Amino acid sequence: MPTGPKHQKYSTIDGGSSQYGEDCRCTIGEDHDAADDSGGDSLSVWDAANIWLSNGMDEDYTFGYGEDELRRAAGMG
Repeated sequence: MPTGPKHQKYSTIDGGSSQYGEDCRCTIGEDHDAADDSGGDSLSVWDAANIWLSNGMDEDYTFGYGEDELRRAAGMG
């Protein structure tokens, strides 16, 4: 259940060269990632596959993974 003001939460992906942003409503606020600035936050291929599939397999949502990798992670091949 959302409890705080809507803001963007950013996660580093693809070895730190890209970021993924998503809406967040945590109670900590915009700087909730300050403790994770070490770059250890990454998007797994399975999470990326779920996001990719939920966005109609749009190439803008591959997060640095190849489509074959995403299909395998999603159990499609």
